[in-house]
Amino acid sequence: MKKIDFHLHVPKEDPTFEKYLRIMDRGRVTAALVHGVPGPGRDNAEVLRVVKAHPDRLFGSVHADLRRPVRESIALVRRYAEEGFRCVKLFPNLGFDPNAERLEPFWAAVEKLGLMCLSHCGWLANTGAFAGKRIESLLATPMHFEVPARRHPKINFIFAHFGGGGSYLETVTLLSRLPNCYADTCPGWGKWVFAERMPGVASLDFRKVLFGTDNSAQSGPSYAEQERWWGRTLRAMGKTPTDCRRHLYDNAAALLGLAAEKR
Repeated sequence: MKKIDFHLHVPKEDPTFEKYLRIMDRGRVTAALVHGVPGPGRDNAEVLRVVKAHPDRLFGSVHADLRRPVRESIALVRRYAEEGFRCVKLFPNLGFDPNAERLEPFWAAVEKLGLMCLSHCGWLANTGAFAGKRIESLLATPMHFEVPARRHPKINFIFAHFGGGGSYLETVTLLSRLPNCYADTCPGWGKWVFAERMPGVASLDFRKVLFGTDNSAQSGPSYAEQERWWGRTLRAMGKTPTDCRRHLYDNAAALLGLAAEKR
């Protein structure tokens, strides 16, 4: 089955993305959304470089640190939107509240630019680009996006890692109530809520759930293994092959403006 990976980063050890594209080829992953993260090597400039090198396969997502002045953040996302980026990537754990009233001009600009927003949700490891930084997981839960999601219905909000484990019920609530809210199923919490059959997930509309790996296919289960795992797991939940196809490909294709998989 064809797949779209909605949550990748530039691999530290593979800055050209060539090795990862071969992993995608073996797993029938036809496209991916690549997100910037803070710090050199995986930042917005690197995402732009790999997206420009592989425009038929890779789509860009600009990381914005909303602790910065709002005008700077708007200028940043506008610059990358002009380069063809489709999404804004956020890490509220760094210490900003997406609901804050001061950010309303930012969300208005994101909506006008036609961008999506994918945010890290829940717990964040204090390592790598985030080492030594103050991490505030309580700011990175889905309900902290409720105000901009209500005010800006043309922005599609995607909650990474299914909302972050401990706050997964917030994800279930917003996916059920707001048409512009989605979640990805990146490891670990994104798979955990399904592996543990957490209350509420079986009743979800699977047009709102997106497949993402956070590069886990590089050193963990292959894309083929993950496809088998999701097939078994969704069948056990009473989901259909159509739900599985939506999860692995069709939902992402719709958000990215690509053609749905032929039946």
